This record gives sequence, structure tokens and C-alpha cells, in this order.
Amino acid sequence: MNSFNFAAKGIEREIQRQIQIYESGGEVVQETMHFDPGNESAPPLRSKEEAQDYRYLPEPDLVPLEPDRELVEQLRGELPDLPGDRIRRIADEVGFETAEGLVTSGRDRLFDAVAGDRREVANVLMNQFAGTGVDPAAVNADELAKLIEARDRIPRSNFAGALAASGDAGFSAESYLGDGQITDTSELESLVDQILAENPEQVADYRGGKEGLLGFFVGQVMRQTEGRANPKVVNDLLREKLK
Repeated sequence: MNSFNFAAKGIEREIQRQIQIYESGGEVVQETMHFDPGNESAPPLRSKEEAQDYRYLPEPDLVPLEPDRELVEQLRGELPDLPGDRIRRIADEVGFETAEGLVTSGRDRLFDAVAGDRREVANVLMNQFAGTGVDPAAVNADELAKLIEARDRIPRSNFAGALAASGDAGFSAESYLGDGQITDTSELESLVDQILAENPEQVADYRGGKEGLLGFFVGQVMRQTEGRANPKVVNDLLREKLK
């Protein structure tokens, strides 16, 4: 039986069947039944001579396995925290619901790597980072931590673009935070024009009121420049061209 509904119907049907057998003076034999949900019948499959036949018994052909206690303890020590343990630990800092979301989504590893206010960090991971669709398993936790910890120094749209790029191979937070930035408008303008031309649907959506797409365009520019474009210059260029 592959559903609780069928199991309930099978039990009800078997109760009535056995009542009828006893009331008619018959005897209920031990047997395995098959429940047919189509007509709610239960034809017999095989009989059982003894109640013992229903029990799980040791398999005589299998050799008992008794691993060395030292090995067992070693393996136990190498096991990571169980999900329930991780949720309880994080819940002390951010509440149960948020902790459960972090653990079940695989973002708890990233949460542990980032310093700072625990609720703010969780909020970034559960909202801004989650909105990028980046697989947490593909992210270098240390690099993402550097980015999130410096989020107050990064323009919002550029921060969104950096989060979106965090799953890329070789992602480096320093490229979004350090020196060596491209600040020359003329050098960035042609790249901005190219990216807008390659994404006409997003341009139309932005002009239609979806201003949150600015982060998408910033992220594309940052990818093309390996994070060296000055975010303020990129933002200003994009806003001007998207008017």
C-alpha cells in the first residue's frame, strides 16, 4: 500500500472480513493480503503457517559485523553536526525559523564563516544572497565572508552584483573592495552599451518599473571587468543610459 488512504481502506475492509468469518463460525487463517484500490478488494497472496513467519530473523549466511570500538569512535568524531543540532545551535542567535532556513538551504556553512551581527548576516543570506539563485555549495565561504562583512562600504546595487558573482570560479572579494579600479567613464561606457544591447528584455523591464534590475546590469559589468569597475561610475552610467 502506497498511501495512508489505501492503508485505512484496507484495514477497514479486513475488519469487516474477519467479523463476517467469525460470525459465520469460520476461522481466520494467517496470510498476506494484497489490497486492490480499484475495487477495494484484498485477495490473498500467500499463507503463513506460524506467527513466527512474520518476524524478521537473523540471516544465517551473513557474518556478524563487530567493528573495533576505536574505529567506531574515530568515525563518530569525524561526523559533522546533525541538521537538528545545527538548527538548535544557530537558533540561539537568530531564532528557530531563520536557523531552519539557513540549515535546510545549505547556507549555514556561509553563516558560520561571516563575522558581525548574527541577525544582519542571516538576513543578507536569506534574502539578498538567496535572491541571486547562487548555489551555496559553489561559493568560497571565506571570500563571501569578506564581501558581506564590508557590505556597508559597497553601493547597494554593486553589492547585489557581487553576491550574484560569488558562485563563479575564482571569485575574489578583493576585486570588489580593493584598489586598481576602473574609474574612467570612457573606458566603461562602451562596455555598458554592449551589456544593455545584449539584454533588451531586462532593459525594457527596468524602464517598465523594475528598477531592481539595476543590480543585474551592475553585476554584468563587474563580471566583464573582473570586479575592477568603480561601482559608483557604473551606477551613474547605467542610470543615465536607462532613462
